Amino acid sequence: MVGRAVAVDLRLADLCAMIRAANLLRSQTMELDFTAIDHEHFMRGALKEAEVAFANGERPIGAVVIHDGKIIGRGRADHNGRQSEIAHAELNALLQAEKYLHADIHGDSIIYATVEPCVMCLGAIVMSDIDHVVFALPDLWINPRQMLDMPYVRRHIKNYLGGVLESASVALWERYSPRELKMMREGKR
Repeated sequence: MVGRAVAVDLRLADLCAMIRAANLLRSQTMELDFTAIDHEHFMRGALKEAEVAFANGERPIGAVVIHDGKIIGRGRADHNGRQSEIAHAELNALLQAEKYLHADIHGDSIIYATVEPCVMCLGAIVMSDIDHVVFALPDLWINPRQMLDMPYVRRHIKNYLGGVLESASVALWERYSPRELKMMREGKR
């Protein structure tokens, strides 16, 4: 009986080693094909969050974090609800995805936001090791894309794509604050 138990333990150990090796091999060889992703599909998830924010009297900004084709975090602007100026959609989505991001499975994760992430949010995205940023409405007023010129930021962000379902985000902003929309689109007050 003892010999049989040892053999089972060895087979289990071998199986565990094979699984670990397969996962390591997968993470080293399977890179995300960013161009093959249906970005509009996931942006619709962010737009749903923005609509909820708008219905709650907040700025119509929503975000979702994606990993392996699944939403692992959702967020919306919640400044009034949380009585905090830093309750941005992207931060709220990152906080909800935190258990996955902290578990170090975030390689090739994507964040979708209905407005180009501000400097604070882009910094949090970089520090969370999110590789890809997709947004609907560019923000020329704050102009956070300037951060992409920083080598540290550039090393972390593989793709930075704007304009995905931009018209849907614009439509929400036209209802919320045409003045703020104009500032974002023209880059001035």
